[in-house]
Amino acid sequence: MKINTRFIGALVGFVVALLFIFFNWKIVLLILGLSLLGYVIGMYLEAGQKVKTKLRELFSLFFS
Repeated sequence: MKINTRFIGALVGFVVALLFIFFNWKIVLLILGLSLLGYVIGMYLEAGQKVKTKLRELFSLFFS
């Protein structure tokens, strides 16, 4: 069985839905935010300057 991105997205959505059912929404948002922060930090440490320029471009799109 080949795992594709739709399957991973459906699985992540299912897990997040379960978290919303069993926990308070503030806790779920905290978990998701910290997970995203860890992912971004890991990308930065792994790729170095390329990620830094991409993140700068992304933030300039949102906040300019």
